[in-house]
Amino acid sequence: MNRFVRHIFLVVTALFMAAETYAQENSKLLLGVNFDTFFDNTEYTGTSLGESGTLFSARLTPQIGIEWNDKNSLIIGADLFADFGNETKFLSKTRPQLYYRFATPKVKAYAGIFDRSAMKGYYSELFFSDAARYYENRVQGVLGQYVGERGYAELSVDWCGMYSAEARERFRVLSAGRYDIGRQRLFYAGYALQIFHFAGSKQIAGSVVDNAIVNPYVGTTFNAFFNFDIKLHGILTMQRDRAVEDEMQMPGGALLQLRLSKWGVYLDEQIYTGRNLMPYYYSAPNKVFANGYGSELYAGSTLFGTQPYWEGEIDTSHTFFDTRIGYQNSFFDDTIRLNTFIAFQCDGEKWGTRQMLQLSVNLFKDISLTKKR
Repeated sequence: MNRFVRHIFLVVTALFMAAETYAQENSKLLLGVNFDTFFDNTEYTGTSLGESGTLFSARLTPQIGIEWNDKNSLIIGADLFADFGNETKFLSKTRPQLYYRFATPKVKAYAGIFDRSAMKGYYSELFFSDAARYYENRVQGVLGQYVGERGYAELSVDWCGMYSAEARERFRVLSAGRYDIGRQRLFYAGYALQIFHFAGSKQIAGSVVDNAIVNPYVGTTFNAFFNFDIKLHGILTMQRDRAVEDEMQMPGGALLQLRLSKWGVYLDEQIYTGRNLMPYYYSAPNKVFANGYGSELYAGSTLFGTQPYWEGEIDTSHTFFDTRIGYQNSFFDDTIRLNTFIAFQCDGEKWGTRQMLQLSVNLFKDISLTKKR
């Protein structure tokens, strides 16, 4: 911890020196702090929806940086995690953010370690669960975005695991896009794509698992007293444990999502039907990993998987229903955001419940460094 603080101090000092150097240009000092608290409780006992449990944590992210020529920024910060009830550590986890950002009204690019909130694309909970978005909130790599009048496209490479004695080599390529259709833009079409490479470590040789997701969707938004947003997804995955399989397993399915909202109150309904999209989560054909790869391989919600043994699991028919009643809004010029809901979820036979609350505070200030002549 002390070493980390010293490193932060040295980098901040370097930024101030750079700010003084470029004070003759159109430059600014950037100061920001983000706070998030996350509560997620699941009651899944007796169902195949996943494991019951409670997550309760807070995260503080102070940031400082310099901007020059209106388009370029260099920023450093840190994610400071504190899990509620953990009395053994002052902080549960501390991780750096440091990145370069290029930004114009239509084009943005990031390089370094930056927050996942920089991504604009719609990635359903098949890609990232709410817990994964909170705890694994950083992208370590690069991101490019283009935003036009009717839509956007983006591509990122996230090197989330370095080959070592302790960790597996992992990287994730993500891409997403959307295009609004029609004069009134009542309809839209989009896609999300993932290529995830899950390899071995110095202690685990000959183990590489592929997990690719192709997710096109179409939707419509309209107002009839309530605000409606309806999406229909087609999902195809391509998965293989290379150590024991020659051919790709290709489970897929369809996902229907409906949101009805007014005054911040919303009703969300999502229905999935198809095959088990997480066949290696709880068990695997590789006898070395008979208990499966779990959340290391799958960052998405376990709603999209089932819990039987792997044999024949690829062809297991799977349906779930997820109904959420909640409230989502922002306050004080968008500096405070709140999202909370209670969910009633069914694995096709049995019901479970989930309660989630996330409160975010985002404060930002820029200070001109241009010297008056």
